Amino acid sequence: MRIMIWCANVISAGGGARLLSNLLPAMARQPDIDLVRLVIAPETRFKERIDITGYSNIDIVYFNGSIQSNEGRALLQDCHVVYFFWPHGPEFVSIGLPTICTYHDTTVLDFILPFLSGSSVQHYWRAAKGWVDNVTTVVVSSQHVKSRLVEHFGPHCNDAVVIAHAIVPAATITNRTISEGLSARIPAKYILYPSNVSPHKNHANLMLAYSQFTPRRECPLVLFGYNTELLRYQAPNWPDTPFVPTLISLLKRTGLRLDEEIYPLGFVPDNDVIPLIANAYAVIMPSLSEGGGSYPVEEALKLGVPVLCSDIPVMREHLSRHSADICWFNPESIDSILHALEHLSSNYVHYKTSAMHGIHDPSETWDDVASKYIHAFRIAYLKYYGALK
Repeated sequence: MRIMIWCANVISAGGGARLLSNLLPAMARQPDIDLVRLVIAPETRFKERIDITGYSNIDIVYFNGSIQSNEGRALLQDCHVVYFFWPHGPEFVSIGLPTICTYHDTTVLDFILPFLSGSSVQHYWRAAKGWVDNVTTVVVSSQHVKSRLVEHFGPHCNDAVVIAHAIVPAATITNRTISEGLSARIPAKYILYPSNVSPHKNHANLMLAYSQFTPRRECPLVLFGYNTELLRYQAPNWPDTPFVPTLISLLKRTGLRLDEEIYPLGFVPDNDVIPLIANAYAVIMPSLSEGGGSYPVEEALKLGVPVLCSDIPVMREHLSRHSADICWFNPESIDSILHALEHLSSNYVHYKTSAMHGIHDPSETWDDVASKYIHAFRIAYLKYYGALK
């Protein structure tokens, strides 16, 4: 089989890129896969974050033009199926081949931002409907996302294939040493939140709760992820990035002190992600909405680091296979987040011991995930050409 992975639009710099960098080589390792060609936007600089040495059947092409252009058609002509990895943004176009997409989450429809107009939401809904109605096969990352697709687009979405991928995304989690330059910028003891600053990631409620957390100087909040470094900007030099000025003004109102009680690091290199998690007092995940779960939470539990987590359906689904006790909270409630922080602090030995005992919980590998995708591709191929009724 010869597979095209089409991703000519920009994907998430966090979870999306980490998923793709693990899934691509795992697909190429599966039996009878002659080619996996990835077409991806050059601004992702994806070739710099993946080592495909030894994979003669992987072809990465930088391109951000139309799939219906002459150049796009030329890239398609020797492929059997087309996998649209990131359908969030562009509209579906017919290409005359079996098509598969992963619909990662319905956050835009379930967590509508206050300033979005009705017409903007309608446009997104129509674009999403174009994908789920017209691709040969829809893959989703959790039963929760499947249920949300059914709610938004109708019962035909019950045919979506669930392939969970919230597993340990790092090739190795043995390195626990934070690089010298980064180590000098963080406190010895900290609670960690790895995430971008999109509104549904809920930094606002977390900061409000943390400003009332009594031991915040002894155990500061460390943030890393796309655009978190912008929280260091001061008025009147507001960063021209949506959502961030709101968080900066909130940071000022709460009185949280930079580099004393809160440390916004920005985007950190891949080699520092695991060490930052491994050395954390705890990892907190206050998000209001997710698709398939959380890679940092998975990594924390595999490293024996206690987890505080939003009590939302997808995270309950994700963490149901883990034995470690989780410190759950209502992400809509500042008091609930604060209580969870205080509860974990007061009962830390229990949560740390439980997390350590759960290190060896069984987990799927990326080859397991990839084999499920390849099976979905083969079924889509047979379905498209009428060989499967």
